[in-house]
Amino acid sequence: MPDVNMPKLSDTMEEGTVVEWKKKSGEAVKKGEVIAEVESDKATFDLESEADGVLDIIVQQGVPAKIGAPIARIGSDAPAAKPTPKEAPKEAPKEAPKEAPKEAPKEAPKADKPTPAPERAPLPTPPAPSGADGTPREAGSTGAAATDVKASPLARRLAAELGVNLATIQGSGPEGRIVKEDVQAAASKSGSPPPASRVPPRMAGRTGPDVEVVEPSRMQATIARRMAESKTTVPEFTVTVEARVDLAVSMRQQLKDSVPGAEKVTMTDLLVRACALALRKFPEVNSSWVDGKFQRKRQISIGLAVAPSEGMGLLVPVVHDADMKDLIQISIESRQVIERARSGRPAEGDLSGATFSISNLGMFGVDEFVAIINPPEAAILAVGAIKDVPVVDEGRIVPGKVMRMTLSVDHRVFYGATAAQFMAEVKRLIENPVTLLVPQPQ
Repeated sequence: MPDVNMPKLSDTMEEGTVVEWKKKSGEAVKKGEVIAEVESDKATFDLESEADGVLDIIVQQGVPAKIGAPIARIGSDAPAAKPTPKEAPKEAPKEAPKEAPKEAPKEAPKADKPTPAPERAPLPTPPAPSGADGTPREAGSTGAAATDVKASPLARRLAAELGVNLATIQGSGPEGRIVKEDVQAAASKSGSPPPASRVPPRMAGRTGPDVEVVEPSRMQATIARRMAESKTTVPEFTVTVEARVDLAVSMRQQLKDSVPGAEKVTMTDLLVRACALALRKFPEVNSSWVDGKFQRKRQISIGLAVAPSEGMGLLVPVVHDADMKDLIQISIESRQVIERARSGRPAEGDLSGATFSISNLGMFGVDEFVAIINPPEAAILAVGAIKDVPVVDEGRIVPGKVMRMTLSVDHRVFYGATAAQFMAEVKRLIENPVTLLVPQPQ
């Protein structure tokens, strides 16, 4: 009977929780069929059966389980039904011992009937709290019991913040499941106030405490812990270069105008391709420091730090085998993994396995910044905005487009010379973008 174990769905995941079992114990399941919805520290995933058989649930929904721990089994036969007290075999009634014949009861003197206690007035029933639309609901709920409404964990949290009654929402997700966008739409129609975390700390005439304590989500707490560990345990240094990106900007526009499938190629896609090729040339950068030893990674997979969605923390979806994919493939795949991660429904592997990361804040107008290394990776590239500036070209001052890039490095894994050479290669590739279109030997 094969075990169904709690999967490791991201690099930071230590335990997971079954949010909902899609099948019950004793029901038949098929290989590839979704049997449960599992929540990690980053998002919610669908868990598929790896075999045909009958499901036997070990860990009930809502109960955390460590990575690799069995949460169910899939057998060839239905589990034997456990006898309930009603089904227990009944023993033959034993013959009761004969009692001595009782004398006829003597007539007891009639007693006065007891005076009934005065009735108490019924206590007033407190009014049931209502949702944003005025519909009564149970205290502490979002309008219906968890088993009555299909909704993602993110949608439930957001509904609780906005006071939206989930029972009144028509879900737009798979099988009518309520997702974040459904809750936001319902809140906007009913005029619900924004979550307290987004209300400005001071408003005219506002009463109450000046400080609001907000509990972090599991994902936010994990990010805080890992970033603190990175800054306190990783001896890092940074290297910054400035690249001319006139040709890259021009080529990107030409691709969008003339190549099918290249309509949404971004500067980040060009950087993913450039870094992947540079990592192949400098494998020391594509390494980790683990238990006092170097780990050189053969696979080159690029993590993309993206802005969080509502109610979520920082996400780093991954483009796997980036050095083996062309620019169009990278563009399509990066867009897909980012969309799945932001929707709260990433595929298995979308958030794990990165060997190097890129954080691009250029679209927010940031000129230059330093990113924090995401262990066990040894480096992360921080990318600033493309700026129009005067540059010197063959002795003449001409307008040009420049972009600053800063590499944060784990000094235990490689050193300044390697970092400088790696950045010089990335700069060369991005300044000569045609090299990013040339197929590379495997």
